[in-house]
Amino acid sequence: MIKGSISPTECQYAPPGEYIKDHSLLFHDGWWHLYSISGTAGYHHGYTGNEETISWSMSQDLVNWEFRGHVLHASGWPGFFDQHEVWAPYCYRGPEAFYLFYTGIVHPTRPMQYRSLEHDFPWFWEGHRETQGIARSTDLTCWEKISDPHTGSGVPGRDSHVVRDQVGQRWLLYSTLGNTQAHVSESQDLRRWQPLGVCAEFPPFWSTAAGDGGSLGKPVKLEGTAESLTVMRHPLNGRWIILTNYYYNLSDDPTRFADGVAQTYDLTYQNRQVDIGFAGEIIFYNRRWYRSGVIGKPNYWKLGFTEIEWDLQGAFHITQPSVLA
Repeated sequence: MIKGSISPTECQYAPPGEYIKDHSLLFHDGWWHLYSISGTAGYHHGYTGNEETISWSMSQDLVNWEFRGHVLHASGWPGFFDQHEVWAPYCYRGPEAFYLFYTGIVHPTRPMQYRSLEHDFPWFWEGHRETQGIARSTDLTCWEKISDPHTGSGVPGRDSHVVRDQVGQRWLLYSTLGNTQAHVSESQDLRRWQPLGVCAEFPPFWSTAAGDGGSLGKPVKLEGTAESLTVMRHPLNGRWIILTNYYYNLSDDPTRFADGVAQTYDLTYQNRQVDIGFAGEIIFYNRRWYRSGVIGKPNYWKLGFTEIEWDLQGAFHITQPSVLA
């Protein structure tokens, strides 16, 4: 960290009256742009009116944030792939424009409920569908949806992540299928995508983190182990690494991680286990690496950053926890 600057590990942000959830960070013109699922604090996303739009905030130091509003919305139209909700934005800088990849949700059963049941709100899977959509912008403010309104981009699943494969001269789009599978598609122009299939699978995970609903001595079983995908070149060994909320894997082929064995992160710091949160993104800032995370009580989550250092043969270890941990 540069002398005199504030550490991103001090961040504990959510837009006013909202919680932070799956999010994306992009640095442009001296500002960090944060796009996140927008949810009303204290309410499960199953409530009508929740997670139907994407919030946009800006910061120059990753600690002090300015909420700028909401920039992408569910269509509300029957038959559209994003009729009811929009989840998990991922902002990518393309050659000529910015692209916001997101998950369009059709979820027809969202019963009216006057009480705040928080995370005990009943969830109904009947009719639920998840499809990847794409929006385009030249200024990070005005976003135009460019996917087919009925079928989206044609890429299945949720939790988009896009990376450039220079060797293959293509872009790769990763998404989560069900709870345990990572799917990959390829493109030559960031607009039209060809599915390649499942590239990795991850087993269930037991967590004691409060943000997951667990507690010390009372872990909970988590099924969404392929969620919140990040794929990148490992900064130390140059291999491809896929990172999820709880697992990572290494490969020489960015479309095939299934040959390796999924490994868990080293989450110890000064002889204690640290909560790094879920829906993590990896960023490089002021010559240091950070993993963002959604940390805290369910439906009151905030954005935090954990400072990390990479390990040559593995993933990373913690050098400074978030103040939220």
